[in-house]
Formats: sequence, C-alpha cells, structure tokens
Amino acid sequence: MVRLIVEEVPPLYLCCDTLLTAQDIASASRFQNERRRNEHLAWRRIVRRELGREVVIDYDDTGAPCVDTPNIYISIAHCPERVAVAIAEERIGVDIESRERNFLAAASRFMSKEERALCHDEDWAAMVWCTKEACYKYHGKRGIDLLDDIRIEYYNPTTRRIGVRFEDSSSVEVEISLHDEKYIVAHTITE
Repeated sequence: MVRLIVEEVPPLYLCCDTLLTAQDIASASRFQNERRRNEHLAWRRIVRRELGREVVIDYDDTGAPCVDTPNIYISIAHCPERVAVAIAEERIGVDIESRERNFLAAASRFMSKEERALCHDEDWAAMVWCTKEACYKYHGKRGIDLLDDIRIEYYNPTTRRIGVRFEDSSSVEVEISLHDEKYIVAHTITE
C-alpha cells in the first residue's frame, strides 16, 4: 500500500520547526534558490512527520532519497508550490506537475506516436510525463531514456491507471490523480 502525501510548500521555514533537524537545515543550505530550499525542507518535514523525527534520511547510489527504516521506501517530487511524498513497503516512484506547464512543446522527446494515440485528454501529455518520471524513479537506474526505455502500453480512464513496460521487459502500473484541480500526480502501484 502507498501513502501519498501532497502538500503546499510553505513560503518560508523557521529554524524553530520542531520536526526539522540540523541535518535538514544543513542539507537545504546547499540550495541557493529559496524556492528549492523550501521544497527540500517541505519533503523532509513530511518524511519526518510520517516516519518519525529520528529517521535517517540519506541518498542511494543513484542519488534518490532513502531512509534507514527496513522495508520502507520513499520517493519525492516537487514543482512550484507543491511537494509530493510517496511512502511504501516496496520500491516506489512519484511525480507531480502543474497542469499549466506546456508539456506538448517537448512531447516528441518523451512520447511515441503510439503513446500519443492512446488518449485524447487535454492533460494526456502531462500524465505521460508524470508517469515516466515516476517510473524513472521507481526503476532506480541512471541513463534511462524516457522515450525509448519507458513505454506506455495502456491507459484505463476509469481507474486512471497506466501500464508501463521498461527496456528490460519488467513492468509496473501507475495511478494518476488530480490535486487541487491544478496538479497532476503519478505514483507507481505496489500491491
């Protein structure tokens, strides 16, 4: 089962936030951009609230965040104003994007002709982007090409689930949701 938490990124964190640790503040200080610092602190705060303040947050060999809790996996994503955190007992991937972003401008770099033909929803390009980004995080390998190595096989508009196959023939399902009518979220399904 997946715990999916989507929250607004506060405009400013105070040093006295009781969930954030000195490690969190130090980790965030590497970002010059205030928005990125706040996004970083927002997802770390969610992880600590959900898993306990004492949880050790680190990064794996691919640079993805992980925790020291056995059989607990996390995935994080952010876009301007929102952060998404997925927590599961198996590998997980999540992505979030604003519906206002123009995904069609770059669609040829991440969507095949067959994938474009699967759905005619105005948000389809955004759903595909989020799906492939969540799958990239789930797969856990560097250098995967979103166009060639992650292929969408089907979309079920009733369940809002997308079937994905990787270059190594493994597969996963992704669930799409809409948050605050403005943000598309995709996360891999673990069952």
